[in-house]
Amino acid sequence: MANNHEFAIIEEVRGGNADHYRLLVERYHVGLVQHLFNITRDGPSAEDLAQEAFIKAYEKLGQYNPDYAFSTWLYKIADNMAYRQLQQMKPSSDIADLQEMLPDDKPAAGEQVDKETDRKVVRQAIDTLPGDYRQVVTLYYFDNCSYEEIAEIIERPIGTVRTWLHRAKDQLRKDLYGRI
Repeated sequence: MANNHEFAIIEEVRGGNADHYRLLVERYHVGLVQHLFNITRDGPSAEDLAQEAFIKAYEKLGQYNPDYAFSTWLYKIADNMAYRQLQQMKPSSDIADLQEMLPDDKPAAGEQVDKETDRKVVRQAIDTLPGDYRQVVTLYYFDNCSYEEIAEIIERPIGTVRTWLHRAKDQLRKDLYGRI
């Protein structure tokens, strides 16, 4: 649900004061770009998609339902755009890329593992997930969305979100720990 201050800004914009929309852009720009980067893995593309999402949200502001948070609605618009773009592109990675990044042997007890390499390996594994699973993992772990927020964004029941997240984690465990 939109908070009162946010709803007041939206009502101002709907009433013709377009300058107030910049307040919403300023509030959500950094988070939206990061969210889109987590999906696309491409900085310039994330910036472009964020700008397009803000424009589309502005154009469709009359359709916004204040029963939901503006951020949820905005992220849903951005997600739809990002996933449409990704469907038109060739997948960026495959299991062979993941295998090349994994160490040959398990580290010895007490050995410090390079955390940056671990992050890259995990990100690579996430990139190999099917689109729906990748989306819920990204929203949950990188954007800190609740199950309810994810369900609103992807327009699926909460049970589906839980199932997809569980299956995604199982697949990640197989991909990461089955090859170490």
